Amino acid sequence: MGNVPLNGEWKIHWQNWNPNEDLSSNEFTNVPGHWTNHNGEKYPAGFATLSLKILVAENTKNLYLQNGVTRNAFEIAVDGETIYQSGIIGENYANEVPHLNIQTVALPNSLNNQINLVVRISCFHYHICGIATPYHLGSHSGINRSFLEAITRDVFVLASLFTLAFFHLILYLFWRDEKTHVFFAAVCFIAAIRLFTTGETRFIYNYLPIGFYETIVKFNGISFVLLYISFVLYVKEIYNAKEYRFVYRANFIIASLLFFALPLDILTFSKFLGIHLILSLFTLFGILYPIVDGVILKKPGSKFFLFSVIATMALFSLDILTEFAKKGTAYLAQYGFLVFGLSQALFIADRMIENFKNKERLKQEKENAEAKVNFKTSFLSTMSHEIRTPMNGILGMTQILQQTDLTEEQKEYLNLIQFSGDNLLLLVNDILDLTKLESGQFELHLEPVPLPKFLNDCINLFKSQSDPNRLLISLELLNTPPNFLMTDQRRFAQILTNLLSNAVKFTEKGTITVTVEFIPLLDGKVRLAISVKDTGIGIPEDRMGILFQPFSQIHSHLTEKTVGTGLGLAITKKLIEELGGSISVQSVYGRGSNFFFQFDSQIPSDSFRTESSINQGEILTKTEWDSKLAEKYPIKILIADDDPINQKVSDLFLKKLGFTALQADNGEKTLDMIRSEQPDLVFMDVQMPDMDGITVTKCIRQSKTISKQPVIIALTANVLEEEKQRCLSAGMDDFMTKPLLLHDLDFMIRKWAKKDLAPSNH
Repeated sequence: MGNVPLNGEWKIHWQNWNPNEDLSSNEFTNVPGHWTNHNGEKYPAGFATLSLKILVAENTKNLYLQNGVTRNAFEIAVDGETIYQSGIIGENYANEVPHLNIQTVALPNSLNNQINLVVRISCFHYHICGIATPYHLGSHSGINRSFLEAITRDVFVLASLFTLAFFHLILYLFWRDEKTHVFFAAVCFIAAIRLFTTGETRFIYNYLPIGFYETIVKFNGISFVLLYISFVLYVKEIYNAKEYRFVYRANFIIASLLFFALPLDILTFSKFLGIHLILSLFTLFGILYPIVDGVILKKPGSKFFLFSVIATMALFSLDILTEFAKKGTAYLAQYGFLVFGLSQALFIADRMIENFKNKERLKQEKENAEAKVNFKTSFLSTMSHEIRTPMNGILGMTQILQQTDLTEEQKEYLNLIQFSGDNLLLLVNDILDLTKLESGQFELHLEPVPLPKFLNDCINLFKSQSDPNRLLISLELLNTPPNFLMTDQRRFAQILTNLLSNAVKFTEKGTITVTVEFIPLLDGKVRLAISVKDTGIGIPEDRMGILFQPFSQIHSHLTEKTVGTGLGLAITKKLIEELGGSISVQSVYGRGSNFFFQFDSQIPSDSFRTESSINQGEILTKTEWDSKLAEKYPIKILIADDDPINQKVSDLFLKKLGFTALQADNGEKTLDMIRSEQPDLVFMDVQMPDMDGITVTKCIRQSKTISKQPVIIALTANVLEEEKQRCLSAGMDDFMTKPLLLHDLDFMIRKWAKKDLAPSNH
């Protein structure tokens, strides 16, 4: 009617291959199970004969037997005739050749309606002996169907696990930041590999010659450890929090213990493997802590995860019981891994959907943030332009007015206007700098800087502005500096002048010492360490925490004497960090402060040490102007600007320098005057009503009717670096920002007149 499992009590004849049937035996052992005597006491490793008398109906023919997992070598005999052999049985370790095979064999026709089944077993290579899983008796079709079903189940699980492993490995190749895929793929792949040796049918033994038993046992141990570690890494990647670290470390330690047993003999190794399996199971229960915690915290897919882990661990527990011959089931861990794999696929899918939603949300938030940043930058740029344009008129006219005959009272009032205008301009510059730094639009422009000249120029600038009888400013070089240093010269100057300006501002009398040290590094690099130390009023200890925060003024009670934006140190800190360095401060209130900063830089090769490089090192703006400049450089100058006040300021400035300037208040007039008047130098306003300065410049550079190409200097209230690059890319030769200063205009005319007014070739 079907297959019959031969479970129950079998006679056991200990240390006896050929028991005498006439002698009665009261020793029985349970099959499946570890071999024991009638008192339930386990027999040690050795050899024995297990026998069973099977009663069958009359004329029963064509019965088949499928053996279960039998350790380590065995022979099956019916009515004294050996019908199947796995490995070579022996009476000691040396004579035994273990092999584990599950096969279906035909039984001889029964005599007297009974079958006398005998199984001779030797077990010297494993710590648990006997028959671990049931023997089945049945018809050919029934046994074959049962065996094929077991094979099919193994193949189905194997294919499913390999598919899951491959699929998630592909996912990892596309989403490298999601390591859960690679760990899950490793779990599925190793579980699939283990299925070859631990599945229901153990089908790898059908294709291996005898003699590989020890290798397979140790392979099972190693593959279990790798599976164990991959699983823990997988869980750790999903639930990676500090409070779970102990759980993961404990599992890693327990998993790794098996490696120490690999050099041991196979019998000792198998005993250690059994203990390790139990210990691993108990330690694995600790993994439930982060998973259950995830369910409580309602993390995406956590319920799927918990279900799959509990199912896998339950089936893993059954396998351990089978391993110790306490339960006669087939090995079921592979089905646990299938449940685990499919559940985890749902879990990962749920997690991926949530991640995609989060990424979309983050992308939207990023776009919104970028739009806000762009709006803020655009707004500040526009406001800067709008503020600088009238400031050009205020400061320009102030400079012109200072050249006239004034009473002392009028000079005082004019100085106050100049002072207020300069501070308003400083505020606009600082806000723009801070905005660029915070929005990530800041770029460094590295160039060879002539270091000794640079440092001396910075110090001399502040020396000229202070009373040497009350304040001594000095430069101290601890060692010889390199001739040149690759850095952003403008930003380096901004850092040093900000710190020196603060030191001068808060030190009425005493000393300010700038100490510079150069520390050689590898690969032609040097570390520049600079200290700016003063003997001023110092910083209160309770105010140190807000020192580098924007709009923070430490000595607010001194505001009338020390006007500032509260942005200088915040910008200085960010600039130093952009250079890859750091800044710190030490201060004693009432006794002075010491600001220390450092950054690494490359020393340029000799090819950079040219005369032009030295000229680039002139960082200080000329503070003088020449009223007879036009006599030295008799050139024709055109001012293109639509603002009448700015036109007036530029015209008055040029008259102070001895020039009579041409004027154009829009783009069309500018083009016409360049064609007709052929000026040598054009100061081009970037924003004009009909045609902006960029478009006008492109027309000039591309025109074939303009015989003489002038030098074009951009004149704009927009100080952003992008604006400068836009102007230069359009064909302009240089760049000046409003408000226009008389000495800057003098400097720009000299600069290009010395070059014989050779414009860029565009």
